[in-house]
Amino acid sequence: MGYLNNATTVLDAILTKKGRELLARGQNAFNITKFALSDDEVDYGLWDVSHPNGTDYYGQVIENLPLLEPTPDPDTIMKYKLVTRNVGTNKMSQIDGIQTGYTVQWSSLGHSAASITISPSTTNLPTTGVTKDPAGYSFTILNSSICYLTSGGGSGGGSYDYSTDTQNVSQTVTGADVILKAKAVSKPATGEPNPTTTLIVTGLSYGSTYAATITISYLDESYDVEHS
Repeated sequence: MGYLNNATTVLDAILTKKGRELLARGQNAFNITKFALSDDEVDYGLWDVSHPNGTDYYGQVIENLPLLEPTPDPDTIMKYKLVTRNVGTNKMSQIDGIQTGYTVQWSSLGHSAASITISPSTTNLPTTGVTKDPAGYSFTILNSSICYLTSGGGSGGGSYDYSTDTQNVSQTVTGADVILKAKAVSKPATGEPNPTTTLIVTGLSYGSTYAATITISYLDESYDVEHS
């Protein structure tokens, strides 16, 4: 990652990792319908109300901050998306009801996979008594080779079969909640950790985001069967 020359560069757009996956897939899977803006580079602590030249210069340092080059990695950019809120709003919405991490088992006995349901809520919504984002949530798993998502309502990822795919690609579904199911994983070597990935949950109305770590645990039950 580097910096752009913000004196000459107006716009520098690249495809994210997800965009590249969809473009490579073909079948009209790549279709841009929305865009988002963020202010990852901005340090608002540099707003200087004591500037000797007056109010027009309070934000001079901020306006001249360098811009980061775009990167396809969703873990390192677009973390602080800009959203529109009603005048007088003094609290930003936040994703709630989600743990920092989940462990889902893959059992060697019968090659069975466990699943979990993740049902987020959102705090500080403008409508009193509403705890779910009105537009629902997007759920993105960054590595669908070890687990995959199905949605309780909304889009399940189109015709692409993530349940059998073994590539290290991301998967996104939308809905009020999501079911995450483990895939077949190999038994880790002695001393090696279980495979992990990241689940990113984003509220579609107000852009609140939360990331949770997903661990797929290999449960070796062959010994118990052989010695029972």
